[in-house]
Amino acid sequence: MKFPSQLTTIPNKEDLLKQYVGQKISDLPTPSFIVDRGKFKVNADKMLANSKNLKADFRAHIKTHKTVEGTLLQLGNGGTDKLVVSTLSEAWSIVPLAERGLVKDVLFSLPVVESRLSEIVEISKHFDHFRLMLDNEAQLDILNEYSSLHGLKKKWSIFIKIDMGTKRAGLVNDSEYLSKTLERAIKYKSTIEIYGFYCHAGHSYSSKSEGAAKDFLLQEIVHANCAASAALKIDPTLKLQISVGATPTAHASEILKMEEVEAQIGGKSLSGKLELHAGNYPFCDLQQVSTGCVTNDDVSISVIADVISTYPQRGDKAPGEQLINAGVIALARESGPLPGHGRIVQPKGFENWIVGRLSQEHGILVPLDGEEKTEFIPIGTRVSIIPQHSCITAASYPWYFVVEGSDLVVDIWVPHRGW
Repeated sequence: MKFPSQLTTIPNKEDLLKQYVGQKISDLPTPSFIVDRGKFKVNADKMLANSKNLKADFRAHIKTHKTVEGTLLQLGNGGTDKLVVSTLSEAWSIVPLAERGLVKDVLFSLPVVESRLSEIVEISKHFDHFRLMLDNEAQLDILNEYSSLHGLKKKWSIFIKIDMGTKRAGLVNDSEYLSKTLERAIKYKSTIEIYGFYCHAGHSYSSKSEGAAKDFLLQEIVHANCAASAALKIDPTLKLQISVGATPTAHASEILKMEEVEAQIGGKSLSGKLELHAGNYPFCDLQQVSTGCVTNDDVSISVIADVISTYPQRGDKAPGEQLINAGVIALARESGPLPGHGRIVQPKGFENWIVGRLSQEHGILVPLDGEEKTEFIPIGTRVSIIPQHSCITAASYPWYFVVEGSDLVVDIWVPHRGW
C-alpha cells in the first residue's frame, strides 16, 4: 500500500528552472510567492547563533516553507541536525538529507493518530531518531498496543507537550492529567521512552517588544522544566530534553542569559538539556513585525500581485479603493495586531495601502488611517505585499520564485504540501 505523500504529485523543478530562471519579477505571472534567499539565510544563521550563545541545542521547524532547499539553510552547515515536521509529507521530503547524514533527529509535532502509525513506523527507519508528540494518556495506550500487536522491538521516543497558556494542545502542569500521563508513560517503559517536554508560547505573538517576548521565553522554560522535574521524581534515571520556542521567543533568546533562567527556577539547574525550536523565523511576516522583534526589512518573502481596477471615492477614506488579483487563497485571511491582511511594500511611495478585504481570487486595497496623503496606484502596477502569516500564505503556492540581491529569479523551491 502506498502512503498519501507517495500519491501526491509535485511540480518538476527542472522544468520550472528552464522556464523561469533569469526572468525578472516584473515578468512573472501573478499572484506569485517570492523568497529572498539572502534574507532567508541571514534569518536562519541568526537563530543558530542565538541557540549557540544560549548553549542550547536548536531544532528547526520546516513547516513554514516545506522545502529541501530551505531546510538546508536552516541546518546551516552542521549548525544542527535536528528538525521538527508538522506533516509526514514534510518528513518524507527530507529522507535524502538523512541519507547524506545531515538530519539525524526528527520530531513529528502533531499528537499521534492510530491511522498513521504504519506510515510512521516506515518513515522512522530512515532516521536515527524519529520522535512523536503526545499530550494524553490514551495516546500512550495506542502506542503500547501497536507495539504489542506488531512485535516492535524499537521503543517509541516521545515528547510530552505542555500547555503554558496558548490553550491549543498540551497538558497543564500540576494537573492530574499530567500526573496520570507521566505515570502511564513510565509504566510502558518497555515500549515507550520519554525523551523530553515541549512548550510553544503561541500567545507570545502578542508581544510588542523583544523584552516582552523574552518574558514569554522564560515562561516556556519554567513550564517545561516543571514538567521535567515532575517526571524525574517518578523516575530519576530519565535523561530529558527541555524544548521551548515560538518565533518571537526564539528571537528574544539573543538577549536571554542563563542566570535569568536559573533565577526563575529558584537558583537550581535545569532538569534537562535545553533545546530551542522555531519555524516561521526564516520567512517572517506582519505578525512577526508586530512583535517588535523584526522589521519589514527582515521579512524574506512577499506576494506579488497586479492592480487591476480603481474605485474613486468608495469607502470611508480618500482617495477610495483598488482591486488586486490576489485574494484569500493567495494571501490567506489572517489578521494580526497590524491592520489588514497584507501591506504594500513595493513600489515605494504606496506603502499607505493595505489589503483591507478579501474574496477568493481578488483583494481590496484600502488606505491606512492617518493624515498621510494617499495616491492611487496606477492600474497595471505590480505590487509586493507582506502577508500577515507567511506559513499559511505559502501553503497555497505550488512553487516559490527565489531571488537574491536582485529582481532576477535564481532558483525555484517546490514545497512538499499535503499530509
